Amino acid sequence: MLMKLQHILSFLIIFWASIACNTAYAIENNALYINAQKAYKNQNYNAAIQSYKQILNNDVVAAEVLYNLGNCYYKTDSIGKAIQYYEKARKLIGDEEDLMHNLKLAHSRTIDKIEPMPEFVVTSTWKNIVNFKTADTWANYMIINFALVFVSLIFFQLARQSSLKKTFFGFSIGLLIITGIFYFLAKSRTNADNSINKGVLIIASSPVKSAPINASTNLFVIHEGTVFKIIELQNDWVKIRLDNGNIGWIAAEAIGEI
Repeated sequence: MLMKLQHILSFLIIFWASIACNTAYAIENNALYINAQKAYKNQNYNAAIQSYKQILNNDVVAAEVLYNLGNCYYKTDSIGKAIQYYEKARKLIGDEEDLMHNLKLAHSRTIDKIEPMPEFVVTSTWKNIVNFKTADTWANYMIINFALVFVSLIFFQLARQSSLKKTFFGFSIGLLIITGIFYFLAKSRTNADNSINKGVLIIASSPVKSAPINASTNLFVIHEGTVFKIIELQNDWVKIRLDNGNIGWIAAEAIGEI
């Protein structure tokens, strides 16, 4: 009996300690957010950056924090880091209007205007549709439609007229097809987010080298804000591929991972 009481007491101590710890973190993060907002309003962007980054260091991943951090970096002319955090926010909230507007403004201030390799119209259209919403949003649409399928089937069972039965049955089939489409959109967006890592140059410029050593040949130069795909990591070097297909190596410290 005594052992059981000790186990229960230990569980309660751990439980309440966990709640107290989470509450303390919540209070700290809330204070940091308020400080960051005040600093941004007073145009003290560097102070706002420090507060926002401290929130992220506390393992809080929030689209609003990432978006605001992007705004701070844009205001301080750190275009590479602005693009980095706008793109991080985009993964969470999709192509939200204000976010996309600011992202386009940031890209307009970059030097390198890299033309992407041509794609089939169907492929590019599908990518645009997939990227229009986040994976979670597409999944929520799928769940809602799946629930509507069951509702429609219930009405199908309750309907007495054959015309109504045909209507609700057809409606169920249509909703089921739409549910499948949302499933593939959610799955495609998840695969796109997880399969290809992206990065952006966060320093003024960097040579892209033929091999992951300083003594290798400079193939070309990219400038701050250029976005690329990360295809390999090797020690302190990253192998990248630009949208135009050019490949090379740059120092890992020069990039911000998206």
